[in-house]
Amino acid sequence: MGGEMNAEQAGGFFWAAVGMISVYGSFHLGLGTLREPGPGFLAFLAGCFVFFMAVIDILQSIFLKKKDWAKLSALWAKVNWHRPLILLLLTLGFLLVLERLGFILSGFLVMFSLFKWVERMSFGKAIIIPVVTLSLTYLVFGFLLKLNLPKGLLGF
Repeated sequence: MGGEMNAEQAGGFFWAAVGMISVYGSFHLGLGTLREPGPGFLAFLAGCFVFFMAVIDILQSIFLKKKDWAKLSALWAKVNWHRPLILLLLTLGFLLVLERLGFILSGFLVMFSLFKWVERMSFGKAIIIPVVTLSLTYLVFGFLLKLNLPKGLLGF
């Protein structure tokens, strides 16, 4: 193995960090108990899963002799940064307006923007898909499971 980190290892370290951040954040939310899980319980389990999968990935990339591992520089050579950058900005925008606009309105704006301008769907599909998706999400999480989704301007 040369001095340059391969793409598999870089991805593994990235996902290990994501897993650790999730675990760290879950403690601040509160884990609760197995009988009465707290709001951070699921984030804790997901973070542990992501972290351990990443560690397995890193170990495989170190100990398995594969000639076809891509070098990290080759992986990023032809990346079109337009779409990931827009997705990052939409996600940050969603997080910034979620409490003020509420889950339904902010979710609709993000999904509509994504479908209309990134995926280049027709206007009708760019409206129908978010409406159906958010309606089902609200039905399951807000109505059936009675979770408190941010209400914002619309009040639901």
